[in-house]
Formats: sequence, structure tokens, C-alpha cells
Amino acid sequence: MVDAAAAPASALATLAALVRALSALDYGILVIALAVSGLSMAVNPAIAATTTKFVSELSGQRHPGGRTVAGVITVSLITVAVIDLVLILVTAVFNKPLSLWVFGAGVARTRDVGPVLLLAVLVVGIQQIDTILAAAIRGLERFRRQALIEICSRATQTTALIIVAWYTRCVEAILIAQGAVYIASMLVRGIALRRLLPDKRLFTLSGWEQGGSLYRYGGWMWLAALAGVAYSSADRIIVGRSLGAAAAGEYNVYVQITQLIHFVPSSLFAFSFPAFSRLAAQGGAQRSEISRSYWTYLLGIGTTALGVSVAMVISWRILLRVFFGGLPYGDQGELAALLGANFLLLAGNVVPYYLLLALGRAKTVSLTSSASMLVSLALMIVLVPRYGLEGAAVARLAYGTGTLMLLQTAHHALKRT
Repeated sequence: MVDAAAAPASALATLAALVRALSALDYGILVIALAVSGLSMAVNPAIAATTTKFVSELSGQRHPGGRTVAGVITVSLITVAVIDLVLILVTAVFNKPLSLWVFGAGVARTRDVGPVLLLAVLVVGIQQIDTILAAAIRGLERFRRQALIEICSRATQTTALIIVAWYTRCVEAILIAQGAVYIASMLVRGIALRRLLPDKRLFTLSGWEQGGSLYRYGGWMWLAALAGVAYSSADRIIVGRSLGAAAAGEYNVYVQITQLIHFVPSSLFAFSFPAFSRLAAQGGAQRSEISRSYWTYLLGIGTTALGVSVAMVISWRILLRVFFGGLPYGDQGELAALLGANFLLLAGNVVPYYLLLALGRAKTVSLTSSASMLVSLALMIVLVPRYGLEGAAVARLAYGTGTLMLLQTAHHALKRT
């Protein structure tokens, strides 16, 4: 719970400061740059999830057969580092045409946005390496240590970004400060993870022997991650190109607030993924425990999501005053309702998603998520130019509705086990 609270609390505090410190155009540019960077790193969350699964399985096996936790971590970190370096190099070489395509000719003519895009890709790349280390700690089920590091990291990042934004009003300076905090967090988390491993070794070349199994499982995970990242980033890019950077900033504020309906319960119950993976690795004796835990977690997530939704409706006016600051945004009730309904649907898919991944059903999860994302993306391209921000919110509903099929798939999987 503490680990889960750190990220949204940090994001909302930073949001409240940035919308006051930056102009509507600058905030929109920052939002679009980070969205594009997140989209470019779409495969990395899949590597993190794969790392958690394999580390959990190895920690739950008495005789892992020569495979090691350090080997899994080594393969994952090298893979992420190679992907990051390639994307940074591509962004640096094709900086001008990419900036023109991402931000549009209007913004590119008035602002030099090339450095912003390059810095954003670099910052997200550093964050992804930090994410792999966090995934390994969660895979070892050392949640207390992970939570303490996460709290310190998020608090430091929030403080640094608020100070830099307030005194510089500069998007580039904000990104540099964010990258510096991620580097410090990465070093601290690496040291902490190393101390948790049996032989105190974080890297080992023996991991290449098990790299094949990671990539086979991770291949489907990459497809699911691409769908998830595209779903969470593509709408901001489409809104920015169709309606302008300021509109993308406004849309992002509404998404940041309403996504708590999904983010809070999914983060609170993120421990279920390594738990399910460990139980699945221990064989048939734990099948009844998996089923019991599944229904308990499903009820808990539904209750939590509904509770967050009700609290948000009651305090909506207060939230608008806190997070919209002095920017010229209005109270778009329909937009907020549509986004809230979408995140409520997604909350119902959290436990089935984790269960199916733990049982090795990454292909099913990936195909379902990808098909839903493609429908949602197609609707965005059509609806955003015609209906504005509400069109983007309606298009998002297609993804939430499509992924509800994971509920049925998970129920069938439980019956078979």
C-alpha cells in the first residue's frame, strides 16, 4: 500500500506545481514529449513484468536447475540498456524531423523543441533501467524495502521538480532534474538489490543460458506492453496534433486525476503477480490457494475502485481547484465521467491480468490487449478531430470494454487448475 501510494501522490503533487509554474503551451509540450518517449520505450515494461515473474518463480523453487536470479536480472538489464541506447541514438540523429512530426509545424516554428524530445527520451530510458531493478525486488517479495526506496525516490523527485519548475520555468531544466533523480534512484536500488541476492552478485554471464526462455515469454509480453503504452500515450499525441499542445495539457490533467480509479487498486494489488507466479511454480499443491486468493483480490480491487470513484465524485470541485491552478481550463463534466468510467472498467481486469501472466498465458493477454488497443486507436483517429477531448475519452472506452474478456479467460483457467 505504501509503495502504491508513492507514485500517484508524487505525480499529483508535481502536476499541481507544473500547471502553475509553466504556461499552457510549455506544459503541453512536456506532456507530449514524455508521451512519445513512453511510447518509444513500450517494450520495456514487458521486460520488467517478465523479470518479476521469473525472479518470483526462481525464489519459490528449491532446485532451480542452474538458473539464477542474477542471471535473469543481467539479461533484462542488458536488453533494456541496448534498446535505450538505440532509441536515444535514433532520436539524436533524426531530431529535427521527429520533432516536426511529433509536435506539429505550428509548435516547431515557435519553439526549439528538439532538445526537449531528446531529453525526454533520455529520462524515460534511465527510468526504465530503474524500473527493472524495482521489478526484481518485487519479484523477491521484499515489498518493505522496495516501498522505502520508492518513497524516498518519489519524494526527492517531487521536491526537485517543484523547485526547478518554480525558479526556472524551463521544460529542459525540469527534464534534467528528473533524469538526475532517476540516476540516483537507480544506484540506490541497485545496491539494495545486490544485498538481497544469495551470492551478493548483481550480474552473471550464466544468465544467457536462460535468456531464451525469458525472450520466448517476453515476446508476448512485449506485445501486451506495446498495447498498454500505446493506449496510455497515443491519445495525448493525437490530441496534441489535432487540437494543439495546450489541449493535450488540459486532457492530461483530467487523465492524471481520473486514472487514480484504476491506478490505486492496481498498485495496491500488484503484489499478486509475484505471489501468483511463486504459487504456480510450486505445483498442484498450491492450486486451491491460487483460486482463493484470486477471488479475494478481485473483491478487494472492485471495492477499492468503487470507493475511489465515489470519493472523486464527492471532492471533484476541490480537485479541480487544486490541480488546475491558473491555467485556462474549465470543468468538463462529460470528459471526466467518460474517463472515470473507462478506468473503472480497467480496474476489473487487474487480477485476471496478473493471474493469466503468472500461469504463462501471456499470448492470450497480449492478443486481447492488442486487439482492444487497435480498436481504441482507430476510434481516436476518427473521433478526436470531430469531437475533441470527449472523442478521445469515448475511444478509450473501447480498450476497457475489450479487455473485460480477460475476466472470462481467467475464470476458465481457474476451473482447469
